[in-house]
Amino acid sequence: MVKSEISKSKKIILFTLLIILNIVLRIPSIPHEKGADSFWIHSLANSITTFGQANWWLNWLSVFGLYPYSYASSVPFSLSGVAQLTGLTGIDMEKTILVFSIMMGLFSIFTAYVLAGVIYNDFVYKYITAFFFSISQGIMVFSTWEVSTRGPFIILLPLFVFIVLKKIKPTKSLILLIILGVFLAATHHFFYFLMPFSFIFLFLKLLPEVSLKIKGKSNFNYIYIVGLGISFTYPFFTGALIEAGSRYEWILTMLIINIRYAGPIFIFFLGGLTYLVFKKNKKMEEWYILGSLLIFCPTMYSQAYGMYIILIIIIIFTAVGFRNLLALYAEEKYNKKILTLAVVSVLIAFSAFSGFYNHGRTGVSQNYWYMPESSYEAAVWSNSYIPENAHGLALTGETWRMVATSDAHPISPTGGAQILAYNLMNESDIKLNKVSPNSLDYYFEGPYVIKPMTDLGGLLEWFTELDNIEDSRATNITSKFNATYIVDDIYSPKSITRSIETKKNNIFTSGRTRIWTM
Repeated sequence: MVKSEISKSKKIILFTLLIILNIVLRIPSIPHEKGADSFWIHSLANSITTFGQANWWLNWLSVFGLYPYSYASSVPFSLSGVAQLTGLTGIDMEKTILVFSIMMGLFSIFTAYVLAGVIYNDFVYKYITAFFFSISQGIMVFSTWEVSTRGPFIILLPLFVFIVLKKIKPTKSLILLIILGVFLAATHHFFYFLMPFSFIFLFLKLLPEVSLKIKGKSNFNYIYIVGLGISFTYPFFTGALIEAGSRYEWILTMLIINIRYAGPIFIFFLGGLTYLVFKKNKKMEEWYILGSLLIFCPTMYSQAYGMYIILIIIIIFTAVGFRNLLALYAEEKYNKKILTLAVVSVLIAFSAFSGFYNHGRTGVSQNYWYMPESSYEAAVWSNSYIPENAHGLALTGETWRMVATSDAHPISPTGGAQILAYNLMNESDIKLNKVSPNSLDYYFEGPYVIKPMTDLGGLLEWFTELDNIEDSRATNITSKFNATYIVDDIYSPKSITRSIETKKNNIFTSGRTRIWTM
């Protein structure tokens, strides 16, 4: 790869422009916070600010979300900390989430930049990697007025790989990896993927003789291609990670999703891959990236998680391909104007693509991807007029967004860790079964599960299916939670809704959200 010398002043200008671009693309075009998980974390962060602790910590596994009624804790704590530093707490938490998400988006510039630097010490390559990674849809979707656990994890993942590859003292490296690894484990269950990233490095380090021998053998390049083909097609032929429908339809959808989250620059991925596969005298870092692609390629079939883990790997190869395009400037035989037009067109197309998908939705999803103004108005009203520490029941639809935004006015059991976060049940009320270590759930969900028929989430779902709010079964549930309010969504009626409308007093209505007194 050709190395370019760029002055310090130009580097500052380029970085400033990239930061401005990242901020501009994240300026909201919607009135309020978006997402689904964002509002769960919103609620948990508010509870930490209110109580000064995570009430869902019943077991050390609760820190990592591996215990019933718990949640991975690093993001709620980080969000609460930012809220208290800025003073944007309570009803203003959504503003904190906007600030936090922009901060994470900007941080992605630097995590990608430092990782690219241990692969190639070339400013242009490092800058391209940071550019493509920071405004790719895989990053933008979780860093534009939405807080999630996936977002910080995939943004911090390049930093973990950087520490793995960086030539520093083993003791320092180990300490940094442990600290960051524990933090990432408390961020998302993705932390299991940190192990393959570490094992690939250890494999290459512990077998130096093998590494040196294969560097000089071109036949190994073709063996790698065959291995990559097997890795890519393994889920297709075995059905692994294909959850429903035709496998042909699944692979097409998988390709569309991965290309969407990487962006239209995906075409350069093929060029970068070809370059690295057939490059002679590969460095250990290049073998590491090739090995990472080989190992993680099957995860592309996971529509829920795979594209996020493999995103940074795809971007690294894509940046190699694009950097090689820029290297053509050094060749006299190529028309500089045409090359400049091509490069500028690619950058504009990529930015426009990310901007479009970040601020627009197509199909039915456009109706519910952010909190509507009516729900926010209901949250503001309830925060002002429903007393502190009042309890209620929030039914389905938009109510969980409204309750989170209102800073728990009323405190309602919307599910999961939020039930413990607001002290809506005692530890003695939790009935658990142990999970066998032979089950994957033991590692991904935790060694304990809630006993069947004892989950409060199921109890609340059953409550909504009753047809009489004054039925003894209904009153037992409202008494259990000391509920004096009910919040419902007009667009999501339940069996009990008609009874509430005829027997309870409506004190507030805004669009689709209604609040009733018991």
